[in-house]
Amino acid sequence: MRKDMKKKVITTSVFVLLLAAFITGIALYIKDDRSKARADVDMYFVNAAGTGIVAEQTVIKYRHDTELLSNTIRQLSRSSLDANRGRVIPRGTAVNNIELYDGGKIIVDFTDKFITDDAARNVLDTYAVVKTLCSTGLASTVYVTVNGSPVTDRDGNALGDISASDINLEGEEYSSEMRNIVLYFAAKDESGLVREGRTIKITDQQPTEQYIINELIKGTRDKAHHQSLISPKTVLMSVDIEDNICYLNFKSGFLSENTGTPEHDRLVIYSIVNSLTELESINRVQFYMDGKRVEHFGTVEIKDCISRDTTMISEIGEE
Repeated sequence: MRKDMKKKVITTSVFVLLLAAFITGIALYIKDDRSKARADVDMYFVNAAGTGIVAEQTVIKYRHDTELLSNTIRQLSRSSLDANRGRVIPRGTAVNNIELYDGGKIIVDFTDKFITDDAARNVLDTYAVVKTLCSTGLASTVYVTVNGSPVTDRDGNALGDISASDINLEGEEYSSEMRNIVLYFAAKDESGLVREGRTIKITDQQPTEQYIINELIKGTRDKAHHQSLISPKTVLMSVDIEDNICYLNFKSGFLSENTGTPEHDRLVIYSIVNSLTELESINRVQFYMDGKRVEHFGTVEIKDCISRDTTMISEIGEE
């Protein structure tokens, strides 16, 4: 009789302890859930026609800004609540990194599955990511890359740094025109800079200055006489123009990928400066990297704004 009573007491005690632990766990979960902030975020998906992007609002829970961004991307990776809307982050795509800079600049780097064989769809998906992240209230501009390289449009131009206002939701249409630009590359023996004329298609989605840098990154078309100077791995994060000064903001690899001998370093800097100052609206160039002003490019001091240097030009080159 006493043994049975003892078993009941022990059983009852264990049950009480388990119940207490369960209640405590629920209380902690509720407290943890309530400790999270909530943000109403517009998630953008591709419309049924595949010609534009449409929004649906979702509540994202988070503890800090970085978590808000990562949770937003995670939610965007899922399918839309509307079966007629297409996903904008292809299945199997992972996020390599998300960086938030002062001033609301965001870089989100995806794995290569983000890119499809359809360049127009890649642009649309990129726009959806940009609009979604800007909807968090943390981003003023977003730069989408794939394994460190920028997403390009149908003409091979890097989309670069995009704000929500840059994106036209009505069919994603934009105006374009053909424009003549002048680029400077190195002579084959790196004795100086040579001029190379080029006609490119530009749109109202990017400033002309950004197209010029992208063309320099693509390299020379006259490989028999000219030499490219800027590594194709170079990433231009943003371009700003103020008082005839062009402010260039590169990703950190700008230094490691492009510096070399003192002569080479000067050629790189002045290929950029001389190309940009061919535009009537640009007199000087200021270099930044990851949002911070660059003081030295190899052996070249560039902490101040750099003006055009025609003594670097060794010949006329191709018109």
